[in-house]
Amino acid sequence: MSALGKGFELLDRVSARASEWLYALGVYGALPALLSMVTIDVLLRYFFNAPLQWSRDANGLLLLVALFSALPAAWDRGHHIRMEIFYLRLSENWRLAADVLSALAGIAFFGLMTVQAVAFARYMAFIGETGEDLAAPLWPFMAFIGFCGAVFVGRLLANPTVARRQDEDSWI
Repeated sequence: MSALGKGFELLDRVSARASEWLYALGVYGALPALLSMVTIDVLLRYFFNAPLQWSRDANGLLLLVALFSALPAAWDRGHHIRMEIFYLRLSENWRLAADVLSALAGIAFFGLMTVQAVAFARYMAFIGETGEDLAAPLWPFMAFIGFCGAVFVGRLLANPTVARRQDEDSWI
């Protein structure tokens, strides 16, 4: 196997592990925390007339963690949005081309987003940016977006048509 092939194999293994870890963080960490936070805030707001002033900021950050942590796993499992009405009518070669073009677009978009998120996280840490009502620093969340984007780009590079293979396997 060539060095390039070994590099893609390593990228595939590392990004797959990171993808599963991120998915678990979102599903078992962020979503239950978000559900709990919303429930507590609703109870305090409507039964005790004492809402948490910082809950909107915290809910937004938990939603951000939940959504971005699920992106790589959604690609791996074929749970992404695609126009099936057109896609299923394409020939095999055109489906492959559509999958590769989707992966290339994702690599470009999320690659640029990752670069910007890392740069902006450094800036946010430097100026000490916090939320409007939540006095927590926001740079770790921006860095988290960058990490999720990097993992997603890794998944797209290592397996540009993995979601397609998952779809085919599910029909068997």
